[in-house]
Formats: sequence, C-alpha cells, structure tokens
Amino acid sequence: MTLGTHNSATGGRLVWWLRPLAWLINPTSKCQDKTIKEQLEDGVRLFNLQVAYDGKRWRFSHGLALYEEDVMETLGMMAATGTEEAPIYFQLYYDRSFWHLQDYYLFARLVADVNNEFCGKGLVMQSAWIEGTERYPHERGVKIDAEEHYWTTAWANHNARSWLDKLPLPKRHARRWNKYYKENCKLNYLMLDYYELG
Repeated sequence: MTLGTHNSATGGRLVWWLRPLAWLINPTSKCQDKTIKEQLEDGVRLFNLQVAYDGKRWRFSHGLALYEEDVMETLGMMAATGTEEAPIYFQLYYDRSFWHLQDYYLFARLVADVNNEFCGKGLVMQSAWIEGTERYPHERGVKIDAEEHYWTTAWANHNARSWLDKLPLPKRHARRWNKYYKENCKLNYLMLDYYELG
C-alpha cells in the first residue's frame, strides 16, 4: 500500500496575516503536520492539492486557510522527485475559498500550464476540478486504485458515534480511524488526513 494525503499542503506555513488566527483556523483546516517535501521523503506518492489565487499567484489553501507556498514552485519540486518507476500522482482542486472568488478560465489556464511545464513520466495529474461544480478542466483523468478516507460531512452523517464526530476535526478523526483504514485497505493507494497518525 502506498500512502496518499488529503489537503496535502496544509502542513505548510499560513500567510503572515492569518498566523495570529491559527488557533481558530487550524483545528478545522489543517489536515497534515508535514510539508509536501517531508511527505515525499516519507514515501507519499498521491497528493490532494487545494489551491486559490491571491490576485498575484496561485497558493495552496483549504477553507479559511491560505498558505505561503507557491503552487508552481512546489509542483516543480515534486516533478524533480518523481520517476517513471515511482511516479507521483496529484489532484488539483480549486478551493471554494472564503477569501477568493473562483474563476473557471483562470483555473483552466493553470491546469494547462501545469500540464505543459511539469507533467510527464514522473509527475502525473490524476484529476483537476472546481469545488462545488461538475467542472473538470483536466480531460485526461488517470485512474489509480485508491481508497480515500478522511472526515467529510457525508461520513459524519452516516458514521458519527457522538456529537464530536459531527464536527470537522480532521486530527481527531485521524487519531480514531487511521489505524483501521490502514489495516483494512484493499487497494494500492490510501489517502488520509494526518497519515502519520494511527
């Protein structure tokens, strides 16, 4: 089984003006403790990358959180790490961010640029889509055998055992469920919040 991470870039550093609010943002938005570089070193080979445009460049995001790391620079680093024998797969996800409006054409241009500049034998875009829509500007989706397990509203509606399970607390969910997910994974890839827990 090869590990994958959900909201992979949330182990990065918040932009400076959000850092004073980290105590409020991190419990629901932070899903990883390690940076993407550290995750690659740990053998993670499937990444869920949520992005938003800050008016100047693409950054990683998740809900209220916006991170310092530049998307293109990070993808360049990932492309330099992957090989044909051990490719790195990633999902590009246009976050319906609290701070920024979505622009389908802007995102489609990003997807085209990423494909042209970085994607090849060592780095493979599995999918690209816009949150809250059925718009997929990446038409060459790559199928890989992956299980994805992390807190979602749908999971909470069907599996919550207490009122705390109904709250979007990814670290709590990972502590309680990751061991079970790892022991029962039947496919080649397993995507988790806080993959190092459990």
